[in-house]
Amino acid sequence: MALTSALSSALPAPPLAAGPPAGAAAARTLRSPRRFSVGWTLLTIALALFLLFPVGWLATMAFKPDEVMFTRPTAWTFAPTMEHFRYVIDSGFLGYLGSSVLLALASTAMVVLVGTPAAYAFARFELRGRDDLFLFILATRMAPPICLVIPFYLIFTQVGLLDTFLGLSLAYLTFNLSFYIWVLRSFCRDLPVQLEEAAMVEGYSRFAVFLRVALPLLKSGIVSTAMLCFIFAWNEFLFAFMLGGQNVKTLPVAIPLLITAQGVRWGEMAVVGMVALLPVLLAVFFLQKQIVRGLTMGAVKG
Repeated sequence: MALTSALSSALPAPPLAAGPPAGAAAARTLRSPRRFSVGWTLLTIALALFLLFPVGWLATMAFKPDEVMFTRPTAWTFAPTMEHFRYVIDSGFLGYLGSSVLLALASTAMVVLVGTPAAYAFARFELRGRDDLFLFILATRMAPPICLVIPFYLIFTQVGLLDTFLGLSLAYLTFNLSFYIWVLRSFCRDLPVQLEEAAMVEGYSRFAVFLRVALPLLKSGIVSTAMLCFIFAWNEFLFAFMLGGQNVKTLPVAIPLLITAQGVRWGEMAVVGMVALLPVLLAVFFLQKQIVRGLTMGAVKG
């Protein structure tokens, strides 16, 4: 027994299980978020390329000569032509573009002027039958457009608004106003009531509170919602086709003119498609901060 004790005391202690160095664990901790970030970036780039591929294909078609438009295999190298652009300009499509821009801007401005006070009233005032009235306004958006365009046609024919900018702007106002009020009402309900009450204690009237307190806070929501209404008006076809005519013809209505007896003019249609994309892309580019802030308003509450 004494010999065993002596031997055990003389022998070195067995080594402990070697664990990972502290530096390696820290490095792994740092590498893991970095790998996640790189993977997420690559996934975002791949998704963006996938979504932008049709736009790039449309842009190449706008410069492709007709003889190599649909060759197989696809001709990636070709001598670009400007004939499609000349045909679009000579055919008066710039006038159709101007009509679309004017109608979309005018109808959106009317929606903002009428819909902003209405959305604020629905969010703040306890009116009799408020929910029923709000449901009635929202129901106008639920109805199929074909159910509304025929009564509009009959009314506009009687009052002289057919084939006019004012008549088509009023028609656009009807289907965008309900959407605008519905969306902006949620932004108004997220505003802190304490700020408005404090302003009223200082002597401001309800209208002054709306102008000086509520509107600055609603700026992002107004911009983002108005941008959606502009896109809806920009892409609208049925109302413009039925209520417009020779005096007022928008770009979506004019595009079928490129389908001729000789066939579809694909190059010219690609040019018009690119032109139709530009106003929306420019508006989103210059207003992207306001749009993102408006779409995320109320997502995080402190």
